Amino acid sequence: IRVDANIALTLSAVYACVRVLSETFATLPFRMYRPKIGGGRVQVTDHWLYQLMAKRPNRFQTPFEFREMIQAHVVLRGNAFCEIIANGAGEIQELLPLHPDRIRIELLDNGSYRYKYTTPLGEIVYFRRDQIWHLRGLSSDGIVGLNPIELQRETIAAGIGAQSYGNRFFANDAKPSGGWIELPGKFADATARNNFRESWQSAQ
Repeated sequence: IRVDANIALTLSAVYACVRVLSETFATLPFRMYRPKIGGGRVQVTDHWLYQLMAKRPNRFQTPFEFREMIQAHVVLRGNAFCEIIANGAGEIQELLPLHPDRIRIELLDNGSYRYKYTTPLGEIVYFRRDQIWHLRGLSSDGIVGLNPIELQRETIAAGIGAQSYGNRFFANDAKPSGGWIELPGKFADATARNNFRESWQSAQ
């Protein structure tokens, strides 16, 4: 069975895990603090970072929708990417999500790397490291997160296969009796044998 992130979600166990992780993360409150000179801390709500993460991450998503989607990208694909939109003062105005399936990381000769993004229209866009906010899951090299669906594809495929088999079994209303069939004599010809087999399968 071919397994990718979208197919894996058709398995109830995978969907339940992704939903719990994503919705729980999305509902966590965002708190930002500034240390006080004499010790302790004070909560901050007038900083641009607070406005970005708690009020308006981008032009089309609420904070809940944004964090839910980002977490789902990480748990399903091991990585989440957002384009950083900043103003002249260096304040981040928006974090625009980029689908992980459309991004590839390319190593450069100087030891660094860049992000190659394919737009829905098929255009290729390259981003520097400072232009992308990259969230990684478990990683073996510190550059790209490991895809948990790929790592567990055999287990997930087995679950999907068992689920599919069960659906077909009950859809056909099977009533296997077990054992074997004995028939005295022989069939007159191949047509008689096929007719008997078809009638038996139809009854089951």
